[in-house]
Amino acid sequence: MPTWTAAAVRRAAADWVWVPANAEQVVTGSYQLVAYPRHFQHPTQVVWSVSERPAGELIDEAAAHVRGWGRDTLYWWVRPDTRPADTEATLQSRGAALAETVQVLGYDLGGALPDLGLPGGLAGPAFADLPLLARAGSDASPAALGRLAGVRAEVVHDAAALRASQLVNAEVWDEHQDRAAADVAAELAGIRANLADWSDFRVVVYADGEPAAAGGCGLAGEVARLWGAGARPAFRGRGVYRVLLAARIGLAREHGATLALVKGRVQTSGPILLRAGFTGYGEERLYRLAV
Repeated sequence: MPTWTAAAVRRAAADWVWVPANAEQVVTGSYQLVAYPRHFQHPTQVVWSVSERPAGELIDEAAAHVRGWGRDTLYWWVRPDTRPADTEATLQSRGAALAETVQVLGYDLGGALPDLGLPGGLAGPAFADLPLLARAGSDASPAALGRLAGVRAEVVHDAAALRASQLVNAEVWDEHQDRAAADVAAELAGIRANLADWSDFRVVVYADGEPAAAGGCGLAGEVARLWGAGARPAFRGRGVYRVLLAARIGLAREHGATLALVKGRVQTSGPILLRAGFTGYGEERLYRLAV
């Protein structure tokens, strides 16, 4: 029986806000504005806004903060709970362009795990060696093996795996790779610290030895927040995203998660997740406004 109601899943999605330790932010009773590191694809975001104040007033105020940080672009998430109701229309009237649309998708992990069409499922040879995952096993069907031969996945735990995940992110999310060595070292130290209690982890998938897909998972109580997943264009269609998804879900459930929550792109990961049995709970749209 499902353990998560639709209302509970939507609350979990609304509570999902990630702010890195080194980020600047402004939190008011009306909105939360976060200045993410500059190498992020959408570095300055209003992650939620719920207010009785006029939308134009909120936008002007947030834009002033962005300019004060020496930045010139404001990104604004419009969610099902966004208020006032004309926020999206006001952004559009100011010339804001749609930058991203994601589906809120959930999967109750209290029952069977999703069937991702992988050899042996999550209990099969491809996943026998978690957290360091092995090559797909020889007992797979010929069709499945043809798609997954040479594919393996690994939990990011060292500099080589971090570099591999960054290469994927550079292509998928247009993240800059020219980062200071000290910043990369600090990121790796944080990854290792989070692995101590599995509060957050990342997985990178290789195909024929090349980084092919990468993504992370953060555990918030019983909620597995699956974030930042994508596959490099040259490797799509080989099952690498499904391997990435299966690895993160399996590890999350092993560490206490009962809900897998994703905000998936409507044109890429969304359809895969829906076919796997995830349920849709609405959309969130991100607008880009020059300030």
